[in-house]
Amino acid sequence: MGHIIRWDNDAKTVVFQGYTAPAVKGDLYHLASESAEMLKSLDHTVHLIIDETAIKLTLTSADIKFLEKNVPPNQGAVVMIVTPDNLKYKQMVQDISKMFAPKAFDKPYFATSLEEARELLQKYFGVKYP
Repeated sequence: MGHIIRWDNDAKTVVFQGYTAPAVKGDLYHLASESAEMLKSLDHTVHLIIDETAIKLTLTSADIKFLEKNVPPNQGAVVMIVTPDNLKYKQMVQDISKMFAPKAFDKPYFATSLEEARELLQKYFGVKYP
């Protein structure tokens, strides 16, 4: 499989999901399922950082429905790490997908690096990193 998933901080308020070469569409489903299980194990809000720089995903309606069905109630913001040349496309996909999957695409944010994603979560959501 071409993905990794782990807690991104000691307080377990952020899950990091990343695609690794060779990533395929099935990794999307594995990450969404694994992430949902991790979030369901806790009562507090958990934010996601998803590094999509190693994959170019084109979401189908089935993908969008799957993601919507697997959003735990305690999921917070979702920060996607994308390449600068892919940013406008990702924003457009998010806007369209939000109409069909309001929970899964509720709080999208974008960053171009892991450091930028962490800074965003610290600044706007009070996430603590050591």
